[in-house]
Amino acid sequence: MNLSAVAEIPCRPVVATWYRAIKPQHLASALNYSHARLAASRYCAGPVVAEPFDILYLAETPEVVLFEVEAQFGSPSVPGGVVANPSGSWIIINSQVQLSKVADLTDAVRTPEILATTAQELTGDWKGYSLRSDRTSVSAPVGIAPTQALGAALYASGAFEGFLAISAKMPYQKVLGVFPNRMAERNFVRYTYSSAAGQMQSFEIP
Repeated sequence: MNLSAVAEIPCRPVVATWYRAIKPQHLASALNYSHARLAASRYCAGPVVAEPFDILYLAETPEVVLFEVEAQFGSPSVPGGVVANPSGSWIIINSQVQLSKVADLTDAVRTPEILATTAQELTGDWKGYSLRSDRTSVSAPVGIAPTQALGAALYASGAFEGFLAISAKMPYQKVLGVFPNRMAERNFVRYTYSSAAGQMQSFEIP
């Protein structure tokens, strides 16, 4: 992957409704992203990178977000092929997003000379990089996954408020990664809900 070319990734505004799935007990902090620096994800290696950063993930549709958080398993393209995860309950929130400079990795894949990457690399295994060792039957590669290095490069460039990427669970749909600390002053991610007392509550980042 050619990380030196991140500045050439097509950039576009995003003004739309995106979705996030949360546990019911976290409704009042549904836009919290403080855990991102502590736990690895597809585009963030957590505290392992030289410059740890915050990231908030959203999905293009409610169906995508349920697959992304593993609230659902199976194949959405097969009738009856979707099975709900019985281990917990989830709430889907509608988040209003207004961003000006979002790197579009789906365009970068269509123009492979930019990053020298593929849809398969962007949606493939990333967890194995931290699980493999000299005690496992497959011992390499290890370290930071290519997608995690890409996320760090996008953040470090300072040019983007986030990025659009291919969903690994539904690879014909998109996910959105937001860098809260890179958002322009006029931009936001916001959601509003009605409290148990019937009062409207609004939460917004930054």
